[in-house]
Amino acid sequence: MKLNYRFLKVIAITFGVLTFAWMLSDYFENKKSVNINYNKANQAFLKKKYKEAYNFYQLALKDDPENLYFLEGKARTLFRMNNFEKSEKIFLEVIQKNNNFVAAIANLGILYDTKGNYEMAIKYYELAFRKDRKVTAGITWFKRFLKNIHFKPSSVEERLIYLKNNFNLESRDLNLQNIEIDKLQPDFEM
Repeated sequence: MKLNYRFLKVIAITFGVLTFAWMLSDYFENKKSVNINYNKANQAFLKKKYKEAYNFYQLALKDDPENLYFLEGKARTLFRMNNFEKSEKIFLEVIQKNNNFVAAIANLGILYDTKGNYEMAIKYYELAFRKDRKVTAGITWFKRFLKNIHFKPSSVEERLIYLKNNFNLESRDLNLQNIEIDKLQPDFEM
């Protein structure tokens, strides 16, 4: 019995070491080099330095003009800089190239919502909700805790429900935005 136990123990340890070695080699073989300008752009964006972020996204796009993450980041930055037309155009371009890019779909809905085009906002919110509910559900309580966010930001899902319940085409006196609360919303991270 002792021989079997020792034999199994050696096999288990060997298997564990080989698995760990395989994981390390796989990691280094498949490790993509992340564009430094893209990282700097994301950091500047989260610090609300939108002009700086825009410049870094432009530099990242020079290296890889077809990268959808770079394009989506540029569109988000333009949106925050209130350049809605260019932002909308880039979001639509990203969605055309990959119609499953949920972050771009949700952000396009947010753009339309901000512009007051609630019909289009509902359309894109619903599309994002159908494609990936995890993205539209918002920030979890644990992530809010780690980022020291003291309030629960509204999610795309909650905004969709609110718009569906309160948007009425016949009503001329619509007030579906609260700019002060909107300014408190943290930016979405990819």
